[in-house]
Amino acid sequence: MNDLTRRNMLKGVSLGAGSVVLPAVTQRLAAEEAGDAPPQRFVFVLQSNGFQPWGAQPTTIARDKVGPDRVIDLPLAEHDLPDDLAPLTPHKQRVTILQRLNGKHCKPFHSGQYAALAGTHKASRPLAESIDAALAKANPGVFPMVGLGLNSAEDNSVGTVYICSASGPNQPIATQCNPQIAYRQLFGSVAEGNARKDFDARSNLLDFMRTDVRRVRGVLAGQQRDKFDHYLNAFESMSARQRELAARSDGLRAHAPQLTDKYDAANDKHRLEAQFELAGAALISGLTNVVTICSGLCSPNGYRRGMGMNISLHQLGHRTGEGDRDYRALYTMLRRQHMAMIAALVKQLESIPEGDGTLMDNTTIVFTSDSAETHHSSGVEWPFVLIGNAGGRLRAGRFIEYPAFGAAGNRTINALYCTLLHAAGAPRNHFNLEGATKEVDRPGPLGELLA
Repeated sequence: MNDLTRRNMLKGVSLGAGSVVLPAVTQRLAAEEAGDAPPQRFVFVLQSNGFQPWGAQPTTIARDKVGPDRVIDLPLAEHDLPDDLAPLTPHKQRVTILQRLNGKHCKPFHSGQYAALAGTHKASRPLAESIDAALAKANPGVFPMVGLGLNSAEDNSVGTVYICSASGPNQPIATQCNPQIAYRQLFGSVAEGNARKDFDARSNLLDFMRTDVRRVRGVLAGQQRDKFDHYLNAFESMSARQRELAARSDGLRAHAPQLTDKYDAANDKHRLEAQFELAGAALISGLTNVVTICSGLCSPNGYRRGMGMNISLHQLGHRTGEGDRDYRALYTMLRRQHMAMIAALVKQLESIPEGDGTLMDNTTIVFTSDSAETHHSSGVEWPFVLIGNAGGRLRAGRFIEYPAFGAAGNRTINALYCTLLHAAGAPRNHFNLEGATKEVDRPGPLGELLA
């Protein structure tokens, strides 16, 4: 079978239960056959309660308290990652650390909420589109973007919330905190009516689509079939996680939730791991090209059950330690767990062939906090960690530090968001800061970050 014939069959293959999920996969394979450039994908991870500059600073790079007088731009290859980021070490060549970006205009005290991803003034409602939504418009998928979250309160029964993403003024985008519901919302869309009930009862995507999977594999051969099998493995891994969580939910319903590891369905670490796996499967399947994971729902309160500490995030934000661990050690422990989940996502995306490389080669993960540099943040420092280079459009493996807020050469978080839009092929010179104030830097992207 020649390439043109196979490409046409991929585009026209008839599907039943898999009529939502599998076309995204087959269209991607057909696009590769045609030599089309893959879409750029973005994952945003917001961890509540602050990202202190010391957590992003390699110990071998000196940090001046008042800030440098010009931009520092160094290769990370010559330095070890800080302890907080250590799980990313196997992927250090993909990592870029950005220090001293300014988000003071966002007023992120306790949390910037919508302002964190929009670069606007803080408000209880969205004042403008957020960067994840803007990137989703530039790279649309079956779902424009997917919002996943981890509740920060003691009661993890909270499902859908609106807290950090928006498609425009007064147009919030949902964040789903229950991974089982998120799974059904994304992949249950392959079924309707009685078939939907059957899907919900089994929660096994591949079993439900078995006939369609056989039909698609029959069209493929060689490398394309191998790539398709990689996609199937991602679905199976995600389905196994959902079955495990569903089984543990029975124990949670039988006992009141407590701050303990006893009932795994109440274990925040397991729930967050499930959300990361779900994010990976949504990207791999082609259902979306943009995912935002909001860990803590932009709240300075709550606990982290199953993550090794029994004090609240609010106590931690007030520099309270626990036992022989001070607050910095606890922050590092929590952050390392998030970095381990990000590293697992990177590894998963690296396992999926795409073009001459992998799916991770066309994915950029952005980690930061919704409340800038600390619990009671002024926003004058807003550290970011990027993993990935947007298909070569961004420089990776760098440590970049800007002059401090108020000094010549300082840049805003909005400039970073402009940069991501440039990398996505939708360039802007401003992102929600068209009206100049003393807190707004010059127009355009971060030149040091663009390749």
